[in-house]
Amino acid sequence: MLTLMAVAALVVLIMFGRWQWAKYAAESQAQAAPPLEVTLGDYEPLPEAIQLVYGALGSAPGWRVLTPVRAEGRTVFVDAAFEPGPDPPTVEDLRLPGSLAHGVAITGVSVAAEGPGGSAFTAAPEPERRVWYALDLAGMAQAAGLSGEVDTDTYIALPYIGEDGRPVPNPFVLGRMDQTPPEQHLGYALTWWGLAVVLLGVYFAYHVSAGRLRFGRGAA
Repeated sequence: MLTLMAVAALVVLIMFGRWQWAKYAAESQAQAAPPLEVTLGDYEPLPEAIQLVYGALGSAPGWRVLTPVRAEGRTVFVDAAFEPGPDPPTVEDLRLPGSLAHGVAITGVSVAAEGPGGSAFTAAPEPERRVWYALDLAGMAQAAGLSGEVDTDTYIALPYIGEDGRPVPNPFVLGRMDQTPPEQHLGYALTWWGLAVVLLGVYFAYHVSAGRLRFGRGAA
């Protein structure tokens, strides 16, 4: 039993270390490569295919309005507005986000989609209502019946329009940026792996003291 518990703890410590190492590598790469800005000058919004994705600003729930637009022979989703409230609005009643309504050039950040994501506690999507509780560009494109070349790997995050009519940084792009310095993630990784080494040392020391392990000439 003791051995099983030690092995389980060792696996957990190594996994935590690898998780923090991955965050260290990702944050280091993100700092070395600034966000890619994309400008669309000639595009056609598809308001009939708007999709709603659940999101929270602080403790306030709401819905990100992702509008597909056709540009340069392909369709890409644009995150251009946020509707506050715990319940999703009726998409048929939504207006086209202001930044897309006047046909002027738009500039935003190209964001890599991380797949459907979510967790075991994430609610199931409701494609018929165009409601999603985790970002799933492929599922959204299929639900919207988009044809032709559709970008399901990245989307464009535009600044939102504040209550005063001025643009504000897209908070969900900022939220993706880990505020912990990469070096701190490296420290966490080394700490977890260090604890794994200590666990091995304690495990072997215990068995040596109990006479279950012997080293040297006297070992059986």
